[in-house]
Formats: sequence, C-alpha cells, structure tokens
Amino acid sequence: DSATRVLDVCCGTGILLPYLGQAEAPREIVELDLAEAMLLENRKKHGAKTAVHVCAEAQRPPFRDGIFDRVICFNALPHLTPVDGTLRQMLNCLRPGGLLSIGHSMGSEQLNHFHSEVGGPVGDDRLPPARILGRLLASMGAEVLCAEDESGWYCVQARKR
Repeated sequence: DSATRVLDVCCGTGILLPYLGQAEAPREIVELDLAEAMLLENRKKHGAKTAVHVCAEAQRPPFRDGIFDRVICFNALPHLTPVDGTLRQMLNCLRPGGLLSIGHSMGSEQLNHFHSEVGGPVGDDRLPPARILGRLLASMGAEVLCAEDESGWYCVQARKR
C-alpha cells in the first residue's frame, strides 16, 4: 500500500501528532508509549482515529521487523536504556531505506546538566552527543544524514541501508 507508516516512539500525549498528520502523503501513524495514561490522554487530545495507540516498551517494540517507513523518537532517548539496544530495535522496525529521526528540544550538554541538577529518577539519564550517536548508528550499518547538537536543538537522522 502507498501509505507511509510512521512509528512515534515514546509519544506521550502526542506532541508530534498534529505535525505528523499534516503530511501530503497518506500516513498510518502508530503512537507507542509505556504509559497507558499518556496514551489515554493522547487519544483524548487527538481522537482515537488519528493514530493506532500501542502500550509497550520502546526497547521491546511488538512489531515485525521492517514494517515502518519512518521511526521518530522525540524528547525521550535519554530515558531508554540501554541506548544501543534501543537504537537497534528502532532500526529493526524500519524497512530498508527507512528513516530514523532522534530529536530533542535541548542539546545534549544542556539536557545532561539539567538531568543531573534535577536528580531523582532522571538524574543519571544522559543524551549522548549527536556525533557519538551518529557513530553508533553508523556502526550498526545505518547511513547518518545529520548529527546536530547545540543549545536548544538536537537532531540525529539516519537511513537504514
């Protein structure tokens, strides 16, 4: 089928959904989150028909390999350990040629400082510098398209070979 399948990993309440739904090509969007309460809020905010909502761990996604055209993980990677295993699972979900996008609204240095200051459950959660994450993805066979990391912006994109 010609629809683009998009997996939004750790979607929370669906902050990306309005943007994912604006694409010209028809999209099948799957919102994945570990917290059922987040998915419930997501459905309330955006409607149950906007996306398929799946409650599962990002480290163990319940999908066949190669079924998504795009996998997006925004503002969540530091909390998904081990990072290398999580990235491998996200890449496994992609079809060959599919695009993985890891983003954050803070650069790694800024976010890691923030987490260490906050402490508690997120005190040790770290976002690797984009160049390191890019190298890790390349070592897994992905083609790294961008690795940007500055205050207020973090983006790593890679294509599955």
